Amino acid sequence: MTETYFTKDNVQFNVEVNDWKDAIYKSVALLRKNGFVTDDYATEVINNVKKYGPYIVIYPGIAIPHTRPENGALKVGVSLVTLKTPVYFKDTSSPVKIMISFSATDNEQHLEIIKMIVKIVENGLIDKISTMTSLADLNNLIGDGIS
Repeated sequence: MTETYFTKDNVQFNVEVNDWKDAIYKSVALLRKNGFVTDDYATEVINNVKKYGPYIVIYPGIAIPHTRPENGALKVGVSLVTLKTPVYFKDTSSPVKIMISFSATDNEQHLEIIKMIVKIVENGLIDKISTMTSLADLNNLIGDGIS
């Protein structure tokens, strides 16, 4: 990954969704549009959440939709969506405001994305990111906040 994780092609702010499934579809749609995953990737994530529970909700306010490489990953990619109205996943007590979807083609190539996500959580940036509307502000915050 480069210094700038997010571009106009992989970020959407204040996305309207109906529920957690719609949030996954809309977040993963950016990966699909950019050629990182197949059409079935979002369905695989949703099926896994139904089967295993909300494993993608890693901390209050943030979910990281992803699934195994063989479930439709074509290349390593990342997208970020902030939700206009937060959504609840079954058996979670806090609503999700940010979706950072990613795809990986093996067990190692996506580690930089995971490190970035961990630093967003560790540095308490979830609430700030959830209210942003500027790509430049997002990249500045992440650049400053996770250095």
